[in-house]
Amino acid sequence: MNYLKEAQSHFDEMLATRRHLHQNPETGFETQETAKFIKKKLKEYGLEPEDIGENGVTALIGPDTGKTILLRADMDALPIKEESGVEFASKNDYMHACGHDMHTTVLLTAARLLKENEDQLKGHVKFIFQPAEELLIGGKAMVDAGILENPKVDVALGLHVAPNIDEQGILVVEEGPWMTFANNFRIRIKGEGAHGATPYLGVDPVMIGAQIVNGAQEILSRELPFDRSATLTMGKFIAKGAINVIPGEAVIEGTVRGFSNESKDYIKKRLPEIVQKIAEAYRGSAEFELLSDCPVLVNDGDFSRTAISYLKEISQGEFDIHKGGQVHASEDFAYYADQVPAFFFNILTPNPDAEDGKLYPVHHPKVVFGEEILPKASAMLSHIATRWLEDQA
Repeated sequence: MNYLKEAQSHFDEMLATRRHLHQNPETGFETQETAKFIKKKLKEYGLEPEDIGENGVTALIGPDTGKTILLRADMDALPIKEESGVEFASKNDYMHACGHDMHTTVLLTAARLLKENEDQLKGHVKFIFQPAEELLIGGKAMVDAGILENPKVDVALGLHVAPNIDEQGILVVEEGPWMTFANNFRIRIKGEGAHGATPYLGVDPVMIGAQIVNGAQEILSRELPFDRSATLTMGKFIAKGAINVIPGEAVIEGTVRGFSNESKDYIKKRLPEIVQKIAEAYRGSAEFELLSDCPVLVNDGDFSRTAISYLKEISQGEFDIHKGGQVHASEDFAYYADQVPAFFFNILTPNPDAEDGKLYPVHHPKVVFGEEILPKASAMLSHIATRWLEDQA
């Protein structure tokens, strides 16, 4: 079958789907309407969607025998007010500024193509439309809900659009760590309020927080070997006092990133210890809350090289395959890749200029995504799934 030609024939519907999703973004796990829309489209395409976890959607096609490949798309947006100027801009205060509307559209059409060619599949294709990727916990929720079971998933496949690139094509990492782990956290420091002129009558949580911000960096410089380094950023520090008021509480939020799961686990244990000991040393107390525990995204060498060979088959000279390096960002597809062999790749999208003639990155309120890659992306997923199942039969 010619998946690329078939996908191109559905381009108008893909545009309509993507723009509907773009105009109606939802965030986190609050993706009820998005999930309803996805289920409606899957039913139109002849699939039988099911709910999984909190607002996830899954479907399964293929014969009763054979191995199983999982295809995944994320579907949540960001709490950003859109400023792109496109005619189909968001109708609310959220925005699909990371392309998850594109990913969902791509997977919906891949499901359609594979269902239309189901009689040629040599095994199962399982689809997962996942919420809460931006929180870096949605993938874990789907794994915990059993997405990798019944039938047992053998390999997992995912993609991400990469805007504002000078050329079209695919960016791949053949093997090993590609995207960082992410331990996001919140620290709540308890002190005792007082007048700013009499700090000795209270316990200053701001001062305690300042010591925590500085002291936590010691983990990186003195407790980790340089080949397992990480970054620790405390990007939010809130204390609702006044210039002459010592508040009773301060809140710090931050993130730890790196390419070693061993370092991730060490810092996850060590950071709460340092936080609590510093707070106690200055007569206060502190509560540490881990908001995400996303592992390093690792591409499996054997499956990745096999998938790349299938991409070369379908490219027909229309797009290049570029080998990339590590990316200092995180992606919760890592939860699937932590359990089964997986391949995750980027599709490069040369973009139309934004309204002001400039180009913007993901997570920017003015970012614009090139829609012409949608059919190609659907064809890629469909071809990889079909060929891998053939080779496993």
